[in-house]
Amino acid sequence: MVLRIIDGDTLEVRGDGRILPKDAVARVRLLEIDTPERGACFADDATARTTTLLPPGSRIRAERDVELTDRYDRYLLYVWNEQGTFVNESLVRSGHAEAVLYPPNDKYWTKISDAEDAAQQAGAGLWTACPEQPETPIAPPGSPDPPAPDTPTHPDLPDGPPAGVPDVDCSDLSGPVWVGPDDPHRLDRDGDGIGCDAN
Repeated sequence: MVLRIIDGDTLEVRGDGRILPKDAVARVRLLEIDTPERGACFADDATARTTTLLPPGSRIRAERDVELTDRYDRYLLYVWNEQGTFVNESLVRSGHAEAVLYPPNDKYWTKISDAEDAAQQAGAGLWTACPEQPETPIAPPGSPDPPAPDTPTHPDLPDGPPAGVPDVDCSDLSGPVWVGPDDPHRLDRDGDGIGCDAN
């Protein structure tokens, strides 16, 4: 049973003893998708859409893949709502989430990545609502190196999660973290090298 929606791709549920321990409250991260972080473009829309698909008090059908949990003790699941809608795929198809593969969990990758192709072609949701991040221009060969931008010094904060682990949201972290100029999980909204400042 759904207890609450944390953000577009994370929810809290009560287990029934099949995949999740009976009556245990568990945090579930939807597999093969990523929704915008809180405060980012389209984040509120993604959370609202997930709430519509999985209203608190409703029952879900869940399916696991190879890895059941991540390093944050979240259960990694595919979820269907009471109407039989495959929620992971639906969020991508409507443009409320991007398709993101974290091997070895890849059971529905073809279906979910096809949904992303359809959403991009249709300009659905975040594909037209959010401006693209400008790419850093590449200097032509033989030109002098540009001056290094002012990078913030590493404050006395723990390092943020590395790239390649299942996607992490600020709700998974207990406080601000140092992400530096690389921010693989898009935790740094203001570009100062510190992620999850609001935590």
